[in-house]
Amino acid sequence: MASYPLPAVSVVIPLFQKADVIGQTIEAVLRQTYPLFELIVVDDGSTDGGGDVVAAFTDSRIRLIRQANGGASAARNRGVAAARGDWIAFLDADDLWAGRHLENLMAAASRGDAVAVFANHLLASRSAPVMKADVPDQRVDDPFAFVLATYPYAVHPSSLLVERAALIRAGLFPVGAVMGEDTDTWCRLAFEGPFRYVAEPTAVYRDGHPTSALAGQMRRRPLPPPFDRTLTALLRHGTVPRHLVRSAGRYRNFLMLEYARQLLDSGDADAARDTLRRHCRLADDPLRYARRFLRTWSFGHRLYALSRQWVPSR
Repeated sequence: MASYPLPAVSVVIPLFQKADVIGQTIEAVLRQTYPLFELIVVDDGSTDGGGDVVAAFTDSRIRLIRQANGGASAARNRGVAAARGDWIAFLDADDLWAGRHLENLMAAASRGDAVAVFANHLLASRSAPVMKADVPDQRVDDPFAFVLATYPYAVHPSSLLVERAALIRAGLFPVGAVMGEDTDTWCRLAFEGPFRYVAEPTAVYRDGHPTSALAGQMRRRPLPPPFDRTLTALLRHGTVPRHLVRSAGRYRNFLMLEYARQLLDSGDADAARDTLRRHCRLADDPLRYARRFLRTWSFGHRLYALSRQWVPSR
């Protein structure tokens, strides 16, 4: 029986109802300049033939796992369990990578001083990277402070490479969560050690695609971010590193302010006001808090609606 070298990195793609784009995503992986990878696609109960599209590829580095629908977290966790690499790179089934993505991230990981590496990524709807060009490659000892100072959603699943052992210690992805599960995971991972940031934008988040996670969230009723309860529990048990307690709390506050905004956008001003009063700290982000709170009252909401309609003259 022929033996094959173990891959250095396992690429995990959760797949559900994305037959129209999964072929393009797989091609992007196969074009990587870094060759020592395996690709694990977990078909999470698709009924549109997406799994058959994957099965049609003949590259020996691809493995297809089929399971009953359990959600993106369950699919990612299944991929991690099956992975043979010490590092895991995640890619959503409707996102893309530039050819040097894995090469760049594995080069950063080889420095041996981080449990995760994340690259700058592009939003397809804007054709622009989310991070400014003047933010250089660097080790990130406090990921919470870093994203709050740059771009709050800088750590995206399709731009993330993680040490498999650290991800397992952090508890993997929260099965059952339908919103914010990826953010909750990287936040817990941050308690395991430093991250590294790679400035070259090599991942593409196709946020405008009708199958994107963002599009799916906009069709659902807003739910509170899982990290709110996660951080409360970890603080109670004293397992949050002391140097991250303050910044993690500030990031939780940001997420809850975003939840209040989502409630306002869905028309539930009472729930938004309750969230602001019970779960958000004015001192952590006074301007964003004030904007949200103003919108919970009818006159404030009217002012907000007018501001959204106003277009400055050229």
